[in-house]
Amino acid sequence: MVTSVNANMLAALQAREAAQANRPAESQAGSQTQTADGAGAARDPAVVYTGAAGAPDLSAVLSVQDGLNKAASIADVGLSAGHTISGLLNLLREKTAQAQAGQGDPAALNADYQDLLATIDQLAHSAAFQGVHLLDGSSSADLTFKADPAGDSTLSLSPQDFTVGGPVLGLAGTDLSGSADDLASLLGQVNTASGTLSAQLAQLNGQAQQIQTHLGVVSQLANGLSGQPDLDADTARLQALQIQQMLSGESQGIANQAPQALLSLFRAS
Repeated sequence: MVTSVNANMLAALQAREAAQANRPAESQAGSQTQTADGAGAARDPAVVYTGAAGAPDLSAVLSVQDGLNKAASIADVGLSAGHTISGLLNLLREKTAQAQAGQGDPAALNADYQDLLATIDQLAHSAAFQGVHLLDGSSSADLTFKADPAGDSTLSLSPQDFTVGGPVLGLAGTDLSGSADDLASLLGQVNTASGTLSAQLAQLNGQAQQIQTHLGVVSQLANGLSGQPDLDADTARLQALQIQQMLSGESQGIANQAPQALLSLFRAS
């Protein structure tokens, strides 16, 4: 039993030493990554760009970063509202199918249907970030954002019209008061609207992904020009090491409990 206890203590001490040894190793590895030269050496492209001739001004890069952050936020708001509208179209489909099958109270079903249409319109009109509306059809021209400090390239977001009366949905003035044939036709109309909306959301999502990818590159460049490291990544590594040290300390404390208990038995005897 004593041999087992000693092994536990040794393992705990080794774990603590390994955790402490990792802290400087992490710092050295990060430094080597940014300053290594020679064939095959990995270098931070942002740091390399900092020392290159004709490197862009930091303020210009930050301006591009701010614009792309705004573009990303506009896209996020639009996508969130668009997906919600897609879910409401599914509810419209259910209400229409119930009315066609003669299930439930027709007046109540139609009231629910009209409420869903009103909610869709409200979402399309309220999906805005800093006054920019992306889903209400108020603008047909693409929103463009500078992708580089020189303004030689841009990234775009295409405004959509997800209102009930817009070309994507085309459901303005519809209701559930018609005949079975009318309701069958309306069900097909709702299905078409849902498919068209999905296609437009896929396009918007592709543009949003492109913006996010470019924003990551620009943010890295801004960090390199300002001489600031990636604090989020460094903080995450530090927290991981702190947790590792805490756990190793707890394991050492648990390991020490066994020999103390064994000694107490001899004292008692």
